[in-house]
Amino acid sequence: MGRPRDFDVDAALDAAVELFWRQGYEATSVRGLADAMGIQLGSFYAAFESKDVCFRRALARYVATQGLPTKPSPDAVRAWLLAIVDPSREPRGCLLVASAGEHPALTPESRAFVERQLRAMQDFFTACLRDRASARDDAALLVSAVLGIHVMARAGVASTELDRVARRALRAVDL
Repeated sequence: MGRPRDFDVDAALDAAVELFWRQGYEATSVRGLADAMGIQLGSFYAAFESKDVCFRRALARYVATQGLPTKPSPDAVRAWLLAIVDPSREPRGCLLVASAGEHPALTPESRAFVERQLRAMQDFFTACLRDRASARDDAALLVSAVLGIHVMARAGVASTELDRVARRALRAVDL
């Protein structure tokens, strides 16, 4: 039987989220992850197996802790878009969107994970707009808006401009 872990896995994953967000998947090393987590390499591998597994667990934790609406409704769509342009939201941008941008560098398992998360976002928006004939198309437009807003935020675009983009996307789908 192995020794019990002497570190908080959630805190370690939070450190991994921060490092993957700041550096990206490809530029993040296992040594960098272990250092950011304050653990030895052996402990890293015992807890996470690999950089790739750590990445997926960190991304899953990130998605689960964003505090975005989870109950489908038109109001949830509005709340989601307005939450992501909130000027107090830090850091700016989105780890999921940044990870999608690194698609070619990801392993097949991580690419599939990122794709599932993006599909889940579109499925959520579709469920929010389920009473419309155009629900799927409107949801695709909203996902595109979310992705674009996050990229713009990461690039330093002013919150007021991001807010205008979000509100225009909402108007485009009559919300």
